[in-house]
Amino acid sequence: MEEQLDLNPITYLTWNWMKINKDSIPVNVSFSENSGKEVHIPQGVTVSEGKAVKTELQEPLYSIGSKASELISSNAKIGKIYTINGTLKKPLVIRIESQDGCNECTQQIIHALPDSKGEVIIVNASKDKSDGGMTALLTKLYLEENADIQISKVQLLGSAMNQIDETAASCGADSKMKFIQVELGGSHIDQGFHATLLGSRSDFTSHMAYLCRNDQYLDTNQTVVHKGKKTTCDMYTDGTIKDKSTKVYRGTIDMITGCSGSNGNEMENTLNLSPDAVEKSAPIILCGEDDISAEHGSTIGKLSKDILFYFQSRGIDQALAEEILSKAKIQAAADKIGSEEVRQEIKAYLAEIFGSDDTEE
Repeated sequence: MEEQLDLNPITYLTWNWMKINKDSIPVNVSFSENSGKEVHIPQGVTVSEGKAVKTELQEPLYSIGSKASELISSNAKIGKIYTINGTLKKPLVIRIESQDGCNECTQQIIHALPDSKGEVIIVNASKDKSDGGMTALLTKLYLEENADIQISKVQLLGSAMNQIDETAASCGADSKMKFIQVELGGSHIDQGFHATLLGSRSDFTSHMAYLCRNDQYLDTNQTVVHKGKKTTCDMYTDGTIKDKSTKVYRGTIDMITGCSGSNGNEMENTLNLSPDAVEKSAPIILCGEDDISAEHGSTIGKLSKDILFYFQSRGIDQALAEEILSKAKIQAAADKIGSEEVRQEIKAYLAEIFGSDDTEE
């Protein structure tokens, strides 16, 4: 059964004619469950089935919207729970392979116990670069006191695959969460994260990199809520749009009353390589507390004459210069991922996009 589903609602409504308040797409609401496969389970990780954990942290909130998150969770009948206890020497690597014509969902919980440390890598790819279907992914994180976790998500779907992807986190006192996201494939992608900094001195950093080409549509909604005192966040989004692609960015830092001494920063940079490509951006800061520091910004532009001259003076034409800079944005995020195999897979995917062979170091 197909329904029109509203996704990625903006935290503070703006003019409707800007068409940035939300995304809306038709969705077959009868999903099958794809729980993914653990490629590597390091010592210190326990895997179990379920959709809830025992914690005093509040339930994470969702950037994609309550209806969408409930739809994914209700269709994921079993769910997976990954409990991290201690320091992981290697990343936990999870792979979700999507097939042609799929309509599937995944729910995962990452529960980082007190003083734990490590990285979780989630790769969502289409087998043989499948050309159609929908995959919906809901990842919830609970970071207990003094936990230090990096979650890295890599999206390498086929050119006609659609995706809804949510990462929602609740962060306890003195916890640190790093979020790395690489978006390369797909047709219509709704991506979001929501982090609530509950405990004092909790910290969140994110680095999202993307390449939108052909007629791809990438819709993002990123929110960090500061509740605890002396909490910090740094949100960085960097990518390239070209051809007839569209990129929508919503980024919100919400300083709740009582989060005194907190700091928040967000920055989005977009390289536009085509007059037909569209970028819409809404960076937002909400302040309910006086004793805070918060900054935001968004830039969009094409290659400057100075940059082109720099490349051309070294025998590099405009097309190759655009390729180099587009790849560099992706590589900056990919280098933070702690798996050589995943980094090489990203390089191979980029090489396929640009028709070049640079998979070797």
